[in-house]
Amino acid sequence: MPISDDEEMELYEAFLNDPDTRMIAPPTEGEPSVRVQQRGHWGDWQIWDGYLKASELLLRECMKSQHDAKRLIFPALFNLRHAMEVALKFHIRYAGGTIPKGSQHDLDALADAFRKTAEGLDEEISYIREEVLDHISEIARFDPRSIAFRYSSNVDGTPVEIVDTDIGLIRLYFSLEHLEMYFYDLADQIALSQDEEYRASFK
Repeated sequence: MPISDDEEMELYEAFLNDPDTRMIAPPTEGEPSVRVQQRGHWGDWQIWDGYLKASELLLRECMKSQHDAKRLIFPALFNLRHAMEVALKFHIRYAGGTIPKGSQHDLDALADAFRKTAEGLDEEISYIREEVLDHISEIARFDPRSIAFRYSSNVDGTPVEIVDTDIGLIRLYFSLEHLEMYFYDLADQIALSQDEEYRASFK
């Protein structure tokens, strides 16, 4: 709900005068709000989808301002990496596969597990897009331990190593959009692969 600067100032003044000092509190009547509740298996979908969307929004801001880009690129890349991790885990489970023990944040291990799971779904339909797996491997090489975009130093105080490179924001932005569409389509394909009539139509 877009608001003007004057409306924001009015809301801010009301906030300052509110005796409730909590950060997380029930909304007042008419106030924008969101419901956070217990999630089942599809909660993973909400998480990876949300992190991808957050990365997309941040990259848009990066493209507007070089000054902001220097700061926002870190949460943008972290959100992208985390979205990849959760999306891989979701699709592995959804397709009946098993997440490797100890894989945790290891994108390469998760991508390998996804490949094995996808190859076992159907002999005649491919669920694997090499371009997407290549993009996941790129991010894995860029941030192998899932800390490069979260912290500047390790627990012992030594700097977290990070690849020193320039990143083209346009290519990154549109690659993210392709990744998002692929994961959406993949969930539909997995669901359809479990439908015998659908499978029979390809034979």
